[in-house]
Amino acid sequence: MPHDSLKMGPHDVGGETAQPINTADHGMTYWEKFSNGLRIAVSSKGIITLDELRLTAESFGKKYFEMEYFKRNGLALVERCKQRSFFDEAEFQNEIQTQKKNFEVPIVKLPDVKKINHLHDGVEHTHDQSDFQEDEFGEAPPEYYFEMLATAAILRKKNLITEDDIQSRIEKFETVFPFRGVSVIAKAWYDAEFQNYLLKDAKSAIKDMGIHLESFADIICFSQSETTHHVVVCTLCSCYPRTLLGMPPSWYKSRSYRSRVVHEPRKVLEEFGTTIPETKEVKVHDSNADMRYLILPQRPKGTDGWSEKELSELISRDHLVGVRIPKDVIQ
Repeated sequence: MPHDSLKMGPHDVGGETAQPINTADHGMTYWEKFSNGLRIAVSSKGIITLDELRLTAESFGKKYFEMEYFKRNGLALVERCKQRSFFDEAEFQNEIQTQKKNFEVPIVKLPDVKKINHLHDGVEHTHDQSDFQEDEFGEAPPEYYFEMLATAAILRKKNLITEDDIQSRIEKFETVFPFRGVSVIAKAWYDAEFQNYLLKDAKSAIKDMGIHLESFADIICFSQSETTHHVVVCTLCSCYPRTLLGMPPSWYKSRSYRSRVVHEPRKVLEEFGTTIPETKEVKVHDSNADMRYLILPQRPKGTDGWSEKELSELISRDHLVGVRIPKDVIQ
C-alpha cells in the first residue's frame, strides 16, 4: 500500500502490509551522523524533547513519507526551534548562506595538455587531462545538511549547545555505544549470577558494570529459550537502546520491518535467515520512549571454558534484538 494513501497517522504502522525487508545495514553518511549528533545533543540537554520532535515530524503530513529518516528528524528539529523562537526564518536563512560559503572552493585553471610535451627518462612523454583533474566520487551534502549546520551554529551562538556536545555524541555512537551490549551479554554468558541479575533488573545490572546509559528509559532483558524466541521492534518510530547498542540499523528504522514483524514475525525472521520452529513461541516486544529491550541469546554450544573476550566475538548486534541467533561452535 502506498504510504501517501494511508488514512492512519505516520507512526501507526503495526500490522500494515508492506514490502520485503532489505536486511542489509547501509551505515550512515557524515551528514546523517551530524544530524543525529545534533538531535541527541539538543534532546539530552532538555532543550527540545524527543516527544516534541516526534509530534513535529507527524505534522509534516504527506511530506513525512517523502523524506528519509535523518532528513525528517533533522527538519523536525529545525521546525521546532522556530516554534520555540530560538531563531526566526530570516536569521535561519542568513546562517544557511554563511554555512554554504564554507563549502565554496576556487576554480583552478588546469594546464592545457596539448601544450605539455616533455621527456621522461629520455623518452618523449605526453599527458591526458585526467593527469591533472581528480576524479570525483560520492555525493555532495544534501540541502538539509546545511540546515543542520545552520541550526547548530545558531544554537552555539546562543550558548545552548557546544561543538563538543555534538562531536562527542558522534564519536560515542561510533566507538563506544556499539560495544556495550556485546560486553553485557558476554558477561551474562560467563557469569550465571550476573545473568540472573540482568534478567531481574537490567538497568541496575548494566550500571553496576560501570556503564552509564545516559538515558531515562528503562531496560528490560528477555532471554531466548528452548520454548520462546524474542524479537524487538518499535512501531512508533525507532526507539532503541542506542547508548547500549549504537545506532539502530537501516532495516530497524524501515517501515517494512516496523509494519510486518508484529503480525508475521516468523516470515520476517526467515528473511534474516532465522527459522523458528512452529513448536516455539515467538514474542514481539514493541519499544517506546520509556521502555527499551535487550535480548539475551542462548549461549552457543561448544563454548565451555571460554573467556568473556572469546565469547564476545560470537555476539553481534542482530542477536541482541532477536533477528538472528548465534551459531554453535563446532568442536
